Amino acid sequence: MLNKIKKSFIIGLMLCQFNVYADDQDNNKELAAKEAYEFGKISIQSKDWRDAIESFQQAANNKRLKEASMYWEAYSHYKIRQKAQAKRLLEKLISSYPDSQWVDDAKVLLYENGDGGESVTYQDALDEELKLFTLQQIMFNNPEKALPKVYKMLEESDSERTKMNAIQLLGLSDHEAVVDYLFRFIESETNEGLQHQAIQMLSLRSGAASRNKLAKLYEKSSSKDIKGAIIQSFIHHDDSTQLLKLMKQEKDEDLSLYMIQMLGIKGESAALKDMYKASRGDQKRAILEALALSGEAGYLYEVIDHETNQEVRNQAIHSLIMVDDEGMGDYLVQLYQKAKDSSEKDIISNVFIATDVDPDLIVGLIKSETSKERKHSLLNALMAMDAVSQVRDLYALETDSDTKQAIIHQLGAMDAVDVLMELYRKDPSIANDEAFFHAFGMTSEALDEDFLIERFNAGNANVKAAVLQALMMQDNVKVMIKLLKSETDHEVKKQIIQTIAITDSDALLDAIED
Repeated sequence: MLNKIKKSFIIGLMLCQFNVYADDQDNNKELAAKEAYEFGKISIQSKDWRDAIESFQQAANNKRLKEASMYWEAYSHYKIRQKAQAKRLLEKLISSYPDSQWVDDAKVLLYENGDGGESVTYQDALDEELKLFTLQQIMFNNPEKALPKVYKMLEESDSERTKMNAIQLLGLSDHEAVVDYLFRFIESETNEGLQHQAIQMLSLRSGAASRNKLAKLYEKSSSKDIKGAIIQSFIHHDDSTQLLKLMKQEKDEDLSLYMIQMLGIKGESAALKDMYKASRGDQKRAILEALALSGEAGYLYEVIDHETNQEVRNQAIHSLIMVDDEGMGDYLVQLYQKAKDSSEKDIISNVFIATDVDPDLIVGLIKSETSKERKHSLLNALMAMDAVSQVRDLYALETDSDTKQAIIHQLGAMDAVDVLMELYRKDPSIANDEAFFHAFGMTSEALDEDFLIERFNAGNANVKAAVLQALMMQDNVKVMIKLLKSETDHEVKKQIIQTIAITDSDALLDAIED
């Protein structure tokens, strides 16, 4: 859990680039779409295909990223053998955006997966790919001869994928002429993705000349996108001198905040501590998060212990979500016990979700907590820790009905079907509560179909609705059809039919025909 949260948060910092604390709704949507798109590409590299699909679906809400997102979502669908979804997406891309630069790539992808009929496009792509491969072999032995041909391919190809590969090939070259060429390319190119790829390849070069040119390009450029990509490129450089120099000169607050985040990723804690003393507002918050990224647990504890401004304290506590420190669990428990401000307790509860604190310590806090809402927040932390036995024991001790329902839901989310059945055997009246069946619906475990049918037949209207909802959440049409065939009440039959129609209309038609 901790590693996943860290990964997501760091990627967010790296990819949002700037305007992290902007209040403008449209701009936030734009940044969220960009982040989703980049997260999708990273998910493809790590072969997390379902994460990639989800990310590209989100990114597709942005008009500028829609076509590329459709292509890469389809690519990811193919990787998990969801051919129908992939084919449908690519055909929609081709028909809806016939002038898109992604159309040829879409046709190739269809053909490669046996869903397309335009072998000419596929052959063209193969020819370009083979040409690139040939040039790569020549590049290692005779770069002077190969480079002009790679330049030409980059300038004349209609395929963004080919252009990306050509830029990557140029980035592998040690030839100094490539540096000048890529900088000219960045200045003249209008495709943001290609610009970023060129900057990325330049940042991987070890020579000081490339770094100096990037710094000059930063000073010269008026584009926040280009500047943001250059700031991100500094993550490849051990020396942060240039980044600190650019930060002193930068007047744009959004870019300054992004530089602070990059300093945190690079572990420049000494510089961040110096800046914190004179910082205000959003800059102070960004520095706290950057210190967390650099692993400065001790410094953050010190800030929390001595800070009197509650908002700043809360920001420092929240930043601990990024820290991996052995003593943090005990520190947070003590902090929670001493907290007087309700907002501080709420934030600590959220941070617990991402820590390795002993679940029994959380149980102790729940037992002493008088606020129902905060009890539920602490229960979320136990769920994140998969502390099934602790959650089960809390149910036996709890007297508040709302909290007991919350615990039942948590057990369902934790796939603790055996515990739910154990609770039922001890107290059959629990099956009169629809929350019990909602919990069954939340689990990924196979359900006891005979038990659900029995409870449906014996239950009141609310229980019947809850059982149907659980079956719908599980996509269990088979049991719903059994209930439909055995039910005699006309109104209940209508309710079952509605639920089946929502879940699988084709199955409903088959059931009617039978």
